[in-house]
Amino acid sequence: MENTQKSDVKPRVGFVPFSYPDYPRELVIEFAKKSEETLRDIGLDVIATDPIITWNDVESALKLLRSEDLDSIIAAIISWVEAPNVIAVLKEFLNKPIVLWSHTMFMKNNELLTLGPLPGAGVIKESLEEMGIKFRFIWGMPDEKGIKDKLKLFVRVSHALHRLNKSKIGLLGYASMGMYTGTFDHVLVRQKIGPEIEHLDQYMIIKEVENISDEEAKKLIEKVRSKWDISKEVTEKDLLLAMKMYLALKNLAKKFGWNALTVKCQYELSRYYGFAPCVPLSMLADEITCSCEGDVPLIITQLIMHYLTGLTVTYGDVHLISNDHILLGACGFAPFKLSMDKPKISKHTALYLGLLNCTAYKKGRVTLARLSSFKKDSYSGFKMHIAVGEADIPEPFHEVGCPPYPSMKVKLDGSTDHFGQNLMSQHYAIVYQDIKNELLELCDFLGIKPIVS
Repeated sequence: MENTQKSDVKPRVGFVPFSYPDYPRELVIEFAKKSEETLRDIGLDVIATDPIITWNDVESALKLLRSEDLDSIIAAIISWVEAPNVIAVLKEFLNKPIVLWSHTMFMKNNELLTLGPLPGAGVIKESLEEMGIKFRFIWGMPDEKGIKDKLKLFVRVSHALHRLNKSKIGLLGYASMGMYTGTFDHVLVRQKIGPEIEHLDQYMIIKEVENISDEEAKKLIEKVRSKWDISKEVTEKDLLLAMKMYLALKNLAKKFGWNALTVKCQYELSRYYGFAPCVPLSMLADEITCSCEGDVPLIITQLIMHYLTGLTVTYGDVHLISNDHILLGACGFAPFKLSMDKPKISKHTALYLGLLNCTAYKKGRVTLARLSSFKKDSYSGFKMHIAVGEADIPEPFHEVGCPPYPSMKVKLDGSTDHFGQNLMSQHYAIVYQDIKNELLELCDFLGIKPIVS
């Protein structure tokens, strides 16, 4: 299993240029190199084969590609091609996203010339479709406007898909308070989405907390005192337990190789143990994708959004759907790096015990999304609700008897009524970037039904 959440991991693609023996080899090589440079220019780790011109070139290309752990395959049709050569390569990588990239025409000495790539791509495209092979088709020369954007979209999605298949999510406890929408079909998730879910009891947190020394926790307290705005109700004992729980969760994630984790807080930790994990999770969420209440579809959505962007992903409960915005806020959790200003730490006064983060979120462009089960007739799969808008500072509010929660109001690009009519649960994943197109592309590859508000 993958054991890193690094956002600087480069997408790794296999680049395979195809041509035909009757065209000038130097021209074919020139266009293949320009295409490869285009891919490197957009930040990809490119594993490039020599141009495949005859059947004899196929095996050496396959040998190179088989030896690499690739996110996707980009098949570049440089000129007219013999279809069997292309199919012989692509049929070996049906488990990976494939893009069929056709060159078109070019100018030389004030003449418009062609090597016949688009006619060749026409044959390949229809052949792939008749074989039921899933792929994306784009066309244009390497320096043509828009080509880089099309390639970027594809590789971002293929990179996310590749990482999902290698990921493991930690589930400590299970869905809180009888929350049906937080449950999941383990086999279906593994089969259709990719990540493994590793379930452990919350006692693992308590056991790990007991292994953390006071000295180790106090070092962290010294660091956060200057960075946080801590209310006077918060005691040294509260901070000590918060730091120990943060270190315990971090140790568990490292020990088990988790790429994300979710914790069932209510009621085992928040009441019986006497300390909700809101602040520890808010700290850890700056380093690894986290959320609360054992909501598995939510944490999968968050991990997808992290892999598509490399950014910190949060979530919120939907508290209000008005005519022009929605209001979101979780009951004490928010990654500290997404705070509008200095993190504010207070103490729960109702519903839960322990500390909470009550900092407002920063402003910015956001995407909201949530994965959910989808069943129709004999089909079982998934659907995803997607919305994009502008996050702003909300009017002050709080749950009865409780301190303020980390929150934002989002003015949607689309209809708030449509959003409400398609609400899939209270929890929605949030990332500070417009990734609607990437999510739609990912949904198409995974067979997820998208709903866009």
